[in-house]
Amino acid sequence: MKLNKSASRVMDILTILSSVNEPLSVSELSRELKAPKSSTFEILTTMVVKGFLEFDEVQKTYKPGIKLFEVGTSYLNNTDLTKEVRPYLEGLVKATGETAFLAIPMDEDIVYLDKVEAPSSIRTTATLGMRIPMYLTGLGKALLAAYPDQKIEEIMLNKNFTPMTSNTISDYESLMVNLQQIRQRGYAIDNREREEEVFCIAVPIWDYSNQPIAAISIAGLATRMTEKSAKEYVVYLTDVAMSLSKRFGYKYDQLFRIE
Repeated sequence: MKLNKSASRVMDILTILSSVNEPLSVSELSRELKAPKSSTFEILTTMVVKGFLEFDEVQKTYKPGIKLFEVGTSYLNNTDLTKEVRPYLEGLVKATGETAFLAIPMDEDIVYLDKVEAPSSIRTTATLGMRIPMYLTGLGKALLAAYPDQKIEEIMLNKNFTPMTSNTISDYESLMVNLQQIRQRGYAIDNREREEEVFCIAVPIWDYSNQPIAAISIAGLATRMTEKSAKEYVVYLTDVAMSLSKRFGYKYDQLFRIE
């Protein structure tokens, strides 16, 4: 199938800007695209006029525009998964007083689809649409632990484990040990592995084909997360994840199956 070169570059530009999470100049973007600066500039100008990018006159850089946010929001609002899970996230926040998240897998990353914050809970840096490596988060590890070992190896064996804190998992072997612990205990933990002050508990959501399609989590201040509260949150999360999985046609009674 022959792809339109200009359309492909538009999508590549959006992908680059969303992945680096910072404004870039026309020179930087043309280098990333391996495209002439002149044609890259023409595409960028069109995207600015259409509202998909914003141009900083002082720094001479480009970043995602409001139109892109509107399109992304429309997608989220029309996603059955988001609509189904939202009331459950609100229930988790009401029960725990902490922030609740929904994320889906995408290659070796997770993408945040929804977040409900409690007024008294810690504010995390995670935003809707953000992609984060799976090994860095409770959400990602919950999904990985739900995968067969062969699939984990395929997507994580040659992964570069970049440390974010002193608690970040540093290599594939350590990850596999951690995933086995998750399967045995029935939930994943992110104990200050991506953000220094954040403690997260996460579990997967399954569908009718018995595939993990998403994960939900509760995140709070690590210093406030006692053993008692953590155990209570696990019960809430597990009940919600199982209820959602059953709604999506899941046939088993466990969120992690050691086969």
